[in-house]
Amino acid sequence: MKPTRRTLLLAAAAMPLTLPLAGRAEGYPSKVVRVIVPYPAGSSLDLAARIFSESFPKQFGQPAIVVNQPGAAGTIGTRATARAEADGYTLMLGTNQTHGANSALMPNLGYDALADFAPIAGIARLQHVLVVRKSLGVSTLAEFIALARKPGQQINYGSSGNGSASHLAAEMFKMATGVPMAHIPYNGSSQVAQALMGSQIDATFSTLPSVLGFIKSGGILALAMASKDRAPQLPEVKTLAEQGVANSEADAWTAFFAPAKTPAPVLATLTDFALKTFKTPEVREKLEAAGFAPDVTPGTAFRAFLAQDMKRWATVVRQANVKLE
Repeated sequence: MKPTRRTLLLAAAAMPLTLPLAGRAEGYPSKVVRVIVPYPAGSSLDLAARIFSESFPKQFGQPAIVVNQPGAAGTIGTRATARAEADGYTLMLGTNQTHGANSALMPNLGYDALADFAPIAGIARLQHVLVVRKSLGVSTLAEFIALARKPGQQINYGSSGNGSASHLAAEMFKMATGVPMAHIPYNGSSQVAQALMGSQIDATFSTLPSVLGFIKSGGILALAMASKDRAPQLPEVKTLAEQGVANSEADAWTAFFAPAKTPAPVLATLTDFALKTFKTPEVREKLEAAGFAPDVTPGTAFRAFLAQDMKRWATVVRQANVKLE
């Protein structure tokens, strides 16, 4: 018997009011999804992961939980993701360290940043900013460079760890300017910020989320953005290029990944969800308020970017002769 018009209307009325995401995988997800963050809880990266996990059940009716799995410059959590079953139930929030610099710094990573992962979506850039202690006696980049070049002057800069993005950003600056500075590595960006506030170091290149509050409160001074553009949170702070220092762009980034060989329909579902979530005005405002520069990119395009970015960081590591001790 052919269905009547009334039967079709009743069936349509019984359908859910919300449409599924384009390309949604049949039956996925059917259980909890883990999002590994290979850094300690409370880091600025947690924000992006928690936006993802909090939005997930609203879309899919299944929970997503954030699992912090720090250690060894992010390699422990990253390795765990690479070795997880490729079924869409273990994801990770990666960075230019986990999928960039580490590949150049560590010959025995235990994973291949390109071959072992499927990018879901790029989410945001983390712009590096050159900040100095207020008692250093400089107020501009030119004054800082002149002081660092002064005979007998010793400038100590801190980083969030040997081989970290903040370390490599400072080494890029040294190569571009010829400015001598001594490196003091710390265990994380929060320790660096505290050391700068306590005048234990003179300067640091830090991701903006780590120091934005200290800059806003006047505790430390921002001299330049090591980025291709100014930060929306600090529009008055010029980039290094605007102040005559070229080839010193050191934007970090964050992106979601799944293990390689994750089924294409599942990846499509996750990519559609990430793009939909992180492009909303509310989420963009939340990211900017925390110091991020939103930059949402589909996984396929991000893979091409990643390949180029890995080459860029490898060049810095080689030219600056950065070694892990």
